[in-house]
Amino acid sequence: MKLLVKIFGTLVSLGAGWLGAKLVSGIWHKATGEEPPSLANPDKQQQAAAGKVLVFAVISGASASVIQAMAKRWTQKLEAKAGAR
Repeated sequence: MKLLVKIFGTLVSLGAGWLGAKLVSGIWHKATGEEPPSLANPDKQQQAAAGKVLVFAVISGASASVIQAMAKRWTQKLEAKAGAR
């Protein structure tokens, strides 16, 4: 049971990370009208001003950290419940 919870938690973390990246990119696009200067857009990343790249990196890094922490806490709660049964 614990192994299934860990696998499920990992899948949830990956999905949440993907969703978070899409969300940040979408917000960036709506706010600036431009594609985000991310690794997914290497040409845009090379052409963008250093300040824009830095701002996007800070925003996406912060959101990734929050998503990772939330997913880890949620997974730990699931593991505790699975271990109690």
